Amino acid sequence: MKKTLIGSLIGLSLFSATAVAASEIAVMDTIPASPEAQATKGKWTQAPYNNWTFRNMGLHPSVMVPREGSVVAIPEALDPNIAALKFDHQGETYTVRDAMIGDHTDGYIIVQDGKILHEEYFGDFTEKDHHMWASSTKSLTGQAMGLLVEQGKVDVDAKVETYIEELKDTHFGQRTVREVLNMVTALNYSEDYVNMVPGDFSTEYFRRLGFVAAFDLEAIDPTQDDTPRGLLEFAPLFTQNPDLEPSYKYEYHSPNVDVIGWIISRVSGQPLQTFIAENIWSKLGAEHDAFMMADMTFVAIATGGMNTTLRDFARVGMAMANNGQYNGQQVFSEKWVKDTFALTDEEKLHTARSIYRIDENSPVYDQWLEGYKNYLWVHDSEKGIGTFRGVFGQNLYINQEKNLVIATFSSTPSASNAARETNRPRMAAFAAIADSIK
Repeated sequence: MKKTLIGSLIGLSLFSATAVAASEIAVMDTIPASPEAQATKGKWTQAPYNNWTFRNMGLHPSVMVPREGSVVAIPEALDPNIAALKFDHQGETYTVRDAMIGDHTDGYIIVQDGKILHEEYFGDFTEKDHHMWASSTKSLTGQAMGLLVEQGKVDVDAKVETYIEELKDTHFGQRTVREVLNMVTALNYSEDYVNMVPGDFSTEYFRRLGFVAAFDLEAIDPTQDDTPRGLLEFAPLFTQNPDLEPSYKYEYHSPNVDVIGWIISRVSGQPLQTFIAENIWSKLGAEHDAFMMADMTFVAIATGGMNTTLRDFARVGMAMANNGQYNGQQVFSEKWVKDTFALTDEEKLHTARSIYRIDENSPVYDQWLEGYKNYLWVHDSEKGIGTFRGVFGQNLYINQEKNLVIATFSSTPSASNAARETNRPRMAAFAAIADSIK
């Protein structure tokens, strides 16, 4: 059988500017759409196309996460003034709405004490539309793993190869589950959304993830060619960074989550989407079915596949804010949620050594980040404040002290939240809203 690791890159212009000015394009506005207005796999993350594609992610392979039971309405205690709340950030004054609009927000919802304080949608996005979570899915995957840990089916101190025979004697296989959950695996890999060089190992990963169009991989017949087409087949190929030891510092590397999703499926005996549906989604009183993007082998993408409506996104946050309880059920493990926020000194040090904290003058310095654990960005371990975060502005802010949840979906022009200046006022808005609540 033919074995080829590095293929040609198709659609490298994924993150580059389009030839036609964005202001001149009304994406998918006619039937059929004009060539300039058509959303494609080659430009699905580009503005202005992403404003349409992020709420129509069926252009990728996908698998269902069905809801169950009665819909549990979120009661309202509306305070429209909260959108006009003013706050200062780096010498500038913003309102909450300014900060949201400034970072291309499609919709946001603020929930406190289980009641909606404010909800707002922009453009064509509505409360009935699905939207991609991107890497906010990582945090959900981390909490799904917590259910198996609580059941005694997974030991976080065991090596990954204990659960995944296919990773035996590989770099991932030799790592502990805890190292993979905290992204301290020292991978020889770069999470760079811009500089994707054809043939580079990291670029090949992104092709399998679906960020870059890979029509050549889609065309492969796996009975005739054993080129790794999916994320799991690709996982054994990761090696250690020769200049870094595991468990030294936190590095944001998406492939870690593919491995955790694999463990969840192997240990539970269920596809990831089925495990999430039966153990999490069915308990939330969700308004709508969810779905997960999948790779070309139809394995749910644990690192970034979830798609839901905004209110259903907020319901996940409401469970996190209440130590896993929501809708009269223990949706997540209470012990695991508490442990996720309870950073050890070593875990804080891992983050302090990362690019997000080591240099205050860095363009990706994160003033809010205290630590990273179980795929949660922890802002304040004592107050129980943290975020789910996904590229292009997908955020779920959780504040246990104030019983506050803020969910945002966005379609920003650039992927990296850490490097995007317009993201910072929105992060500051989260804190300002929390500070305004007594």
